[in-house]
Amino acid sequence: MAVLGIIILLAVAVVTATVVANGSDTATLNLVGIKVEASVALIYGVGALCLLLAVLGIFLMLGGAKRARRRSKEVRELRRQADRPVDPGAPNTPGATPPRPLVGQGGDPVRNERAARRHHRPEDDPEDEHFRDVPRE
Repeated sequence: MAVLGIIILLAVAVVTATVVANGSDTATLNLVGIKVEASVALIYGVGALCLLLAVLGIFLMLGGAKRARRRSKEVRELRRQADRPVDPGAPNTPGATPPRPLVGQGGDPVRNERAARRHHRPEDDPEDEHFRDVPRE
């Protein structure tokens, strides 16, 4: 594969050198009613720059996707560790797995705490009994 890549890069270098050396002829581009006159070498250079920017954009997207995949894998692993039961005889060290959350059936402790707050019913206040039949939003 590396040899094929080197051959392709050499071919591109030869074509670029040929166009730059012999590309002094002018060409007219008709872009939706607008006529632009430029040399062949300039048109080739603009095309090469656009290709370079497109490849750079693809590499940036792939790098972002790789980072997102790595981050989601790490989050899954941390959630698995949070769901594991804790050995009561184990020392409390920084590398030890955190204790299971008390609310809910395991999973994400933040979600469990939010669910506990959402389902918490305050004690009935005797002075607010007349508001009991009013629908709440």
